[in-house]
Amino acid sequence: MMKKIILFFALIATAASCASEKKQANASEGNGNGSSTHVVIGGPEKTQTTHTTTASITNAEKVFLDQTNADGSVKMFEDALAEYKGKVIYVDFWASWCPPCRGEMPSSQKLHSQFEGKDVVFLYVSFDRAADAWKNGIEKMDIKGVHFYPAADANQAVSTKYGISGIPRYMLVDKTGKVVNQDAPRPSSGQVIAGLINQYL
Repeated sequence: MMKKIILFFALIATAASCASEKKQANASEGNGNGSSTHVVIGGPEKTQTTHTTTASITNAEKVFLDQTNADGSVKMFEDALAEYKGKVIYVDFWASWCPPCRGEMPSSQKLHSQFEGKDVVFLYVSFDRAADAWKNGIEKMDIKGVHFYPAADANQAVSTKYGISGIPRYMLVDKTGKVVNQDAPRPSSGQVIAGLINQYL
């Protein structure tokens, strides 16, 4: 009788352990399209940038990398937004090391194609530490659009200003340059984000 009781409790413990592992796996993997997960951005190890790169981007519409303003200052995120005033801007905060960010890219490019020829700009802002990793990620995933690689530590200022604690994160800016949605729907939301963009065209 005692052996049966011990076996019973052992089976319960095993089942509980398996359920816990499955729950953790689901939390980290999401639903396969990257729409239910995000990666927390932490300290300087994930926000400090280095610009030693020899890679080139052939599929980008425009690249902001160490570009300067007329006064000689390095272009910041707000400067990139200002260049496209008069158009709706869908901002994608991402990094090549972020699995859910990569998972959203096929949907992002599909959305991009849907608005091709319209006054909509897809602006990808990188949280990559190394510019080589950033550029290689763009090439590998064939990410078309406008790409912005912040100057050293500038993305920390962006994440603080807009309350970005994890990526991917999306933002919608109207034609006047006003941020109308600081936490916009993801590309994988399909017609939800498409409808929202259309509201501001």
